[in-house]
Amino acid sequence: MSDFELVQLENTEITNWDFETIKTQLEEKLSIYKNMVYTEESIKSAKNDRADLNKAKKFIDDARKAYKKRCMEPYEALEPKITELTDMIETQRLAIDETVKDYEKKQKEEKEKAVRAYYDKKATVLGDLADTLYEKILDNKWLTASTSKAKYEEGIQLAINKAAEEIEQIKGMKSPFFDTVIEKYASTLSLEEAKNKHEELVEAASKAGLGKQEPIAAIPVEEPKPEMKEDGEGIEIVVYADKYQLMQITDFMKAIGVEYEIR
Repeated sequence: MSDFELVQLENTEITNWDFETIKTQLEEKLSIYKNMVYTEESIKSAKNDRADLNKAKKFIDDARKAYKKRCMEPYEALEPKITELTDMIETQRLAIDETVKDYEKKQKEEKEKAVRAYYDKKATVLGDLADTLYEKILDNKWLTASTSKAKYEEGIQLAINKAAEEIEQIKGMKSPFFDTVIEKYASTLSLEEAKNKHEELVEAASKAGLGKQEPIAAIPVEEPKPEMKEDGEGIEIVVYADKYQLMQITDFMKAIGVEYEIR
């Protein structure tokens, strides 16, 4: 430690240290080690040098910790008293906050009733899809106090017009898988995803060799083989398929006009 001339600081208040002078002295002393090469013969010297550096570091760090402790003592004495005051304020703040939130919730619920009533009035053009599409079309901004009646009515009308136009576009596609395609649209409110679903089903039908007028028997069947039973005018088929496969099969049957019943 004396190599770094820190002994003179042992009884000196850290606030009185001349940090620039100490830094200059350290840089000078530490520069000696930068180009020093330790060999097997001088390993003892390396250990001694390491011990000196450890002592110097510990001396400075201990001085820092002691000073920090002294500085913190006044704060630590005040902290419980300060915390008690802020806790008193927070208790009352939370009580008022709960009241405000309850009020805002009721206001939002009332606003949504008005929004839904206007939507139902205007959404008749969406037919059976009106209820399903409501949650997708609803914009939470319409329920805020800052949104005027004129503003949310305009937003609702624009959204309904857009949905109605896109539904007409889907109908215009004349997809043999219309029911599935329109279900995709209703769940996503995305014309693009509905079109993608149509293309996916058309591609699947093409790969399965299913043309518009081809009988469904043309679909290759893997083991276990379906059990087919004649029953009156129709044929009963037992199909082994997962949910996704069953959906594809029913889409194919819809496309070729086959009536079916899932029990």
